[in-house]
Amino acid sequence: MERLRRFWNAFRDVAIIFSFAVNFILVVSLLVVSIPALHAVFDLKAGLLEPLLSDLDDAFVKLGEAEIDTPLPIEGELAHIKFTLPLSQSLPIDFELDIEQDTNVVLQQEVRLNGVHTEFDLGNFGKINGDVTLSLPKGMLLPVHLDMTVPVSKTISVNMNVPVDQSVPITMTVPVYIKLGEAGLGPAVQDLRAVFRPVQDLVDGLPDGIELGSK
Repeated sequence: MERLRRFWNAFRDVAIIFSFAVNFILVVSLLVVSIPALHAVFDLKAGLLEPLLSDLDDAFVKLGEAEIDTPLPIEGELAHIKFTLPLSQSLPIDFELDIEQDTNVVLQQEVRLNGVHTEFDLGNFGKINGDVTLSLPKGMLLPVHLDMTVPVSKTISVNMNVPVDQSVPITMTVPVYIKLGEAGLGPAVQDLRAVFRPVQDLVDGLPDGIELGSK
């Protein structure tokens, strides 16, 4: 019985030593394998994740502060305009009217012509010159040539309805200046930043590396 107990104690000591050796080898192996992977993770954090998240946040901030300042050309046609425009006003007229034309004049009364120099043609018997007195009867039609300038100065009353039926074309350039943040984009930008902020905080909370050493 005593021998069995000594054997068990010896076996237990060997098993403890063997277990410690196996665990030590496993820990060393894990460290050997995991250290390069950890370095790769730290390099990924410093070289990609942190700059990427920082650039994204800066881009969102600049988007909220962005401004649009550009000329906007507009070329088109206004709505069709159709209405009746009533006019009631006095219209002054002042101008000179040139008249040059042939017309016929009807005598309103008898016209007497005294001392009119006249030449009488007697055919083969010659001509006789002398002054005569003539009487032009009332109602006689006389052809005359008018060449005159008539001054016209008058104020007339205008009362009328003017139909208006028109399409008005427009061609213009409108300056456009918009602050996107004030125009309503600000809340959307803050929401985008809030979506990525937990990820950025998580990455910032990761260590930058590991140091192996003894004190």
